[in-house]
Amino acid sequence: MDYQYYDEPDYIDDDGGSEDIYPDHESSPDHRYYHNGNAYENDNSLMDRLGDSYANCILPSLGQVLSYLLPLLAGCLLSRLLTALYATTRQQQRRVLSPLHLINALCGLGMLYATLGERILLLLLLSGISYLLLQLVRLSPGLGKGQRGAVTIAVLCIGSQFIYELAIWQQREDWPQLRGLQMVSNMKVISLAFDMTATGTPGSSELRMPSILAYLGYIYNPASCVLGPWLSYSRYLDSLCHKPHWRRSLLQMLCNVLLCLLALSVSNCIAPALGELHLQDQDEVEATRRGGVSHWLLMYTGALSVRSSHYFVSFLSQALLAAAGQRLDSTQHASSQLLGDLVSRPWHIEWPHSLSALVRCWNVPMHEWLKRYVYAASKQRSRHNTIVAVFCTYIVSSLLHGMDLRIYLVLLSLATFAEGETMLRRHLATLSNACVAANPCPGAERCRYTHCPRQRGWRCFSSWLVAFTNVAFTLLAIFHLAYLGIVLLNETLTVETDHEMPFMFHWAAAGYLSHYIGIGMFMLYLFIS
Repeated sequence: MDYQYYDEPDYIDDDGGSEDIYPDHESSPDHRYYHNGNAYENDNSLMDRLGDSYANCILPSLGQVLSYLLPLLAGCLLSRLLTALYATTRQQQRRVLSPLHLINALCGLGMLYATLGERILLLLLLSGISYLLLQLVRLSPGLGKGQRGAVTIAVLCIGSQFIYELAIWQQREDWPQLRGLQMVSNMKVISLAFDMTATGTPGSSELRMPSILAYLGYIYNPASCVLGPWLSYSRYLDSLCHKPHWRRSLLQMLCNVLLCLLALSVSNCIAPALGELHLQDQDEVEATRRGGVSHWLLMYTGALSVRSSHYFVSFLSQALLAAAGQRLDSTQHASSQLLGDLVSRPWHIEWPHSLSALVRCWNVPMHEWLKRYVYAASKQRSRHNTIVAVFCTYIVSSLLHGMDLRIYLVLLSLATFAEGETMLRRHLATLSNACVAANPCPGAERCRYTHCPRQRGWRCFSSWLVAFTNVAFTLLAIFHLAYLGIVLLNETLTVETDHEMPFMFHWAAAGYLSHYIGIGMFMLYLFIS
């Protein structure tokens, strides 16, 4: 996402900085169905490895993922076509939205049935319970006013995920596939509850309780029910009757599908093949276990595989949005003429200006959800204490992902690193009057710092010093990305051993260096301030 916050204090929000609102790396569609576990020979050259990866991994993966993509795209296009036909037949009459809700609900349920089979009954049961809870909040005199009822709904929705996961503790293979779907559904229910009880919020109006058909059409909207992303109920209603032009939508769908396939190839095949280049023999594997440059390269390629898996789901989500003609709740620079509304911005993630800017680009819709319903409420209750609001936001984001210790460790570590970096860079920018804050430069006309390369030009020595400082923090953010992302790769980085190492092995092999740097930034900020 590209929310630009240039006013102090800097806003930091987590959007699932390790994993987004979609299924986890090991349970996302590419790794769930198409991961190729074949080991490559150690004596092959780089070109030989890439050639083997193309023949034995990329082509089979693309063939299998296309069979997964086609039913999803067909469901979205079908809903778009039926909606257009209904709009044509009702041009001269008052348009009734109930048939449009029914079209969305049936197409979305059909897509879910093609993906889940009979397990869709569980999602229907949980959605029915959520609707009853919304009715209870509306009818209860003590809960219907203010945000108390919405908070109650949020606690119950998040708690239902934990209860379900505990209920199937002996069948954990069923949960990863359903967790992402239920997470998106819970986010929609929670946002609907907050919007229904919103009073006195600038720019917002209190929504009425939707009918059961409108509720099902919103929850099972074909553009967002399978992989997400989150969209508000008001945005869903707006998109029912206002669709983009067909030609633009098809072009955006095609571009996103191509990028989706590219991300799949990198995640499943190219990144693992590059990582295995460093494993020449067992002695080097043992050396990697003890740390060193090879271990850091393996960590980066492993984390790249995790990030590419997220990009795969994001581009696929954007393709479904374009096919269905669905718009997202977004602000300026959160959309593209070529790709449509953006779910993720990989180009700002691979070369981040800062960690706080990175998490705003990781998952645009979830960032917007957390910003509206968690960060703003937490900051208001904590008397404008930004740090408390930030950590509350990361904690809620962690809980939405269910019972996964890796997510908790990664997100809380990310919150610490990002907040420490933001406070330190803000203070350095103030002391030196230089454009080195965590937020990207807003431009020569809007930047309030004297030493800004866009204002003074590149003939000034201070401009090069500012650029060098920002690049140093960018490299540090890439270092943190590799360090944090590797624990989300649910497999060993070595190919000679059959057993899986503990997920914190790589942090221990790295000497927990990233944690020391993150804590050190906090200490340095306290020392110089």
